[in-house]
Amino acid sequence: MIYILPKTNIKDPLEIKRIFNYFTVFVYYGYLKAIYTWEMINMKPLNLLACILLSLLTLVVLVQPRLSEQELQTTGQVSESTDNTGAVNKRIIIAQEYTVSTLDPTAATNTGSIRLIANIFEGLVRFNPGTAQIEPCLATSWKVSEDGLTYTFSLRRGVSFHDGIAMDASAVQSSVQRQLASLASGTTSYTDFIYAPLDKIKVIDQYTVEFHLKYPYSPFLNNLAMPMAAPVVSPATSRPARDKLGVHPTGTGPFYYAGKINGGLLLKANPNYWNDPPSADEILFISEPKADQRVQKLLGGQIDIALDLTFAQTAQLRFKGYPVLRATGLDIGYLGFYTDRQPFNKLAVRQAVACSLNHQDIFEKLWPQETRPAHGPLPPTVLGYSADLTQIDFAPDKAAQLLQEAGYTNGLSFTLITYTDIRPYSPGGGQVLAEALARSLAGQNITVKVQAYPWQQFKQALTRREGDAFLYGWISDNGDPDNFLYTLLAENQVKNGLNITRYHNTELEILLGGGRQTNDPKTRQQIYRQAQQIINRDVPWLILDHSLHHAATSPQVQGFLLSPTDWPVMNRVSKVQ
Repeated sequence: MIYILPKTNIKDPLEIKRIFNYFTVFVYYGYLKAIYTWEMINMKPLNLLACILLSLLTLVVLVQPRLSEQELQTTGQVSESTDNTGAVNKRIIIAQEYTVSTLDPTAATNTGSIRLIANIFEGLVRFNPGTAQIEPCLATSWKVSEDGLTYTFSLRRGVSFHDGIAMDASAVQSSVQRQLASLASGTTSYTDFIYAPLDKIKVIDQYTVEFHLKYPYSPFLNNLAMPMAAPVVSPATSRPARDKLGVHPTGTGPFYYAGKINGGLLLKANPNYWNDPPSADEILFISEPKADQRVQKLLGGQIDIALDLTFAQTAQLRFKGYPVLRATGLDIGYLGFYTDRQPFNKLAVRQAVACSLNHQDIFEKLWPQETRPAHGPLPPTVLGYSADLTQIDFAPDKAAQLLQEAGYTNGLSFTLITYTDIRPYSPGGGQVLAEALARSLAGQNITVKVQAYPWQQFKQALTRREGDAFLYGWISDNGDPDNFLYTLLAENQVKNGLNITRYHNTELEILLGGGRQTNDPKTRQQIYRQAQQIINRDVPWLILDHSLHHAATSPQVQGFLLSPTDWPVMNRVSKVQ
């Protein structure tokens, strides 16, 4: 008798099981045939009973059902599914701390939502994965007029939205107009920030579109790379909401939204993606608020990628052979001074406090490897950062001299207001940090009274300008140096409450204005270098640290990058079997 096995995939556990079943049948058949031949000669009743039992066992093997996709997913051990043809469907499961409130780029403001949106939608430009640098996306190239007021984009041809509608200049215009229309609703979104400089958008031809600005604004490309409000959405945006996720417009990204499954949100590979096809067939995002649970699920094989971990957790996983990743965030945590009133209206007093603080040592003792001590006002991945541009060094002897020169011969006392909550740049809470700074300053004859509030109350206290100094931070929106230096230190940012220090320097104002008006990266690099030198000299603040993003993957995952933006794009991520 000859058995012909069907075509199989030997990497599929179900196919391996099926081959085993066929092999078992083959062995039992041969054994039964031998017994039957022998028994027909000897006709012993006991052996005849054995023959019958073996026949029944063979029948059990033959009728054993294959595990269904649902049963596979229920085990939590295999992150693959099979379609009706038996082909392996590669699924990567990623667990994050945050929940997802919407898949509409116009309404997205939280990290959990933005991470999915970054994989479903695309803009004219994007951040190069793993960096904060701009690269082409739906636009292949662009030109900026000499006056910096007109941006002309040449669009990529042959791109379609997930619903099959072609992406062209009219679709881009429609998308921008849709974002701007959301401002009338009065809801909080990133639209007013991203398109604040925009005067109008004009279609030149099918694949050329112009953005006309009200004023020169060189960070505009960075704005257009953000997955909040900037992505190009399909003109057919009136489809019904799905699973209470709000409006669900269609993008051009490497994945499309496929609904809820197993308590998570499923993205499937876009079969018509304009670039290289995604390496994975499916990405399942699940929300798990407890970091320890994310670790256990990774160790148990229930997930493939765990985001939002601590250094201690990644160290534990690395010891067990799991790849771990770390990236410095696009943010700053800082000690700010009210420079327009005593005692910090005197430069020498601000310098004295800065000289008295060994903030790098403080952070290494408080939260080792959980944050990155800062060298200056800009994170390492931002244009203008330079490791040789450092703030005032820890010099306690010089601090005492500066206080005496400022008239504080008996020492200095001041009130420091802070927050009690945990922030990315303050993983143990602002009060813990403030008290550590106070202990350090006490050794330099500087007495600090710490006054702490819950986060929302703290921001109200800042508006009232309580205390003499404050602990605060800033998480950049677009990763451009302008979003740090101009936003937080320009004179015209005092009225809107962003320049809380009320610091002003005419030379700095000229530089920051110039940084907004030129689009040449080398020129901007030099401008922001000079600006940081002025800021470091005048000490309106002391930049303390930057956050660190920690993640881990299973050993089978390849191609995963952790970005400064903390919005991982998954199209190059794969899983080996």
